[in-house]
Amino acid sequence: MRQQNRQPVTKVAVLRRVRDAELWRLPDLRGRRGRRFEHMGLLMALALGCAAALPSLRAVETMSACLAPSWRRQSRIRRRISDTKLRDALMAIEPEQARPCIHRQVKAEHRRGRLAPTRLPFGVVAVDGKGLGTLPSWDHLDVQRQRPEDGRDYGLARVHRAHLVSSDATVCVDQRPIPGSSNEVGEVVAFATQMVQAYGRTDLFEVITADAGNTCLALADYIHGQDLGYVLAIKGPSGDIYQEALSRLSWLEQDSCEVSLSERVKGSLVTWRSYRAQLDGGHLGWSHARQLVRVERIVETDEAKVDREGNRYFVTNLPKGRLGAKGWLVLVRMHWRCENEGHWTADVVWNEDRRRKPWTTDPQAVYALSMLRMVALNIVSALRSMTRRSWAPGPPPWQDVVFLVHALLIVGVDMSSEDAEGS
Repeated sequence: MRQQNRQPVTKVAVLRRVRDAELWRLPDLRGRRGRRFEHMGLLMALALGCAAALPSLRAVETMSACLAPSWRRQSRIRRRISDTKLRDALMAIEPEQARPCIHRQVKAEHRRGRLAPTRLPFGVVAVDGKGLGTLPSWDHLDVQRQRPEDGRDYGLARVHRAHLVSSDATVCVDQRPIPGSSNEVGEVVAFATQMVQAYGRTDLFEVITADAGNTCLALADYIHGQDLGYVLAIKGPSGDIYQEALSRLSWLEQDSCEVSLSERVKGSLVTWRSYRAQLDGGHLGWSHARQLVRVERIVETDEAKVDREGNRYFVTNLPKGRLGAKGWLVLVRMHWRCENEGHWTADVVWNEDRRRKPWTTDPQAVYALSMLRMVALNIVSALRSMTRRSWAPGPPPWQDVVFLVHALLIVGVDMSSEDAEGS
């Protein structure tokens, strides 16, 4: 049976997901005089500009001037808004006050049933650090001063970001700036604490994963204390637990692996193999750890020559029967969706790490803009997961969905959900 086309990029769908964020809750810090534009109209222009991945505030100004009439009343964008007004509105947004907008948006999508786990038997959130780009100054608490040996000093804006990797839509569930005086591992427990508190009454996720740069015993203690599972990557800086993983798993050969999976990736044959070792309670201070896991990755060219290989090691509090050997390979690969469909997408589609002609270089505005971009990423991710195309398998490219959102804002005509050949 031929798959029917489904195009969910409609005005109703986009507006519903923007409204889920409840931007109207952000305070209006303007004085009583000179309020030519509605506060909600300014915020909607910024949010819709992010959803359309516009490259600059000048482009958002052009969008507000060319906005389809059917959008004006519901978006509160009555007329053209200058880029200076938009910049002032962006700089007035407190990033910490914008953070709950992401929480409200994700919870609304979860209530619709769009974020149920489809790739794993339970919800999984991947935590990772992300750089937002370089800044000309570092006079902000959340900007770290960088001192390169062969260049000028500059400021680096960084955040902790968490993505839901177990559902079809890889939405961002939370984000928090990393203080300039600290680093990822120093702030990851505070970030995880606030994230769990934000979603404590939901069943959105049961397991938290993190790369080696965020792994520490304090994080594992906190996650386990919240009756959640953890799967944490470990490397040399992880200490004795990593040495234990090496001593028990590094020498195992192919005939000792629990499962092996192979597939073609960009013309090469990639094979993953998993190995596991059980732990008793109280081992090396990790009283809750139950397993050590090694995942081996081998890449072979068409000439059957091994091009490169590598091993990753993990520690987890999940018992042996909670996830099968094949499930471990899926979980480890799904963790990197936070990179491939989160960080990479933000950089390529939204130019998040772009150094030239950014929306703004003001530190507070950079963090506020990043929050709005995550709201936009969640909108596009949800619409992308619902899109079906009979002429191509899998979800469409991110750029295609963003293009449809942009076209919808200007033209104002919804794409038909029916197959073009059958209409």
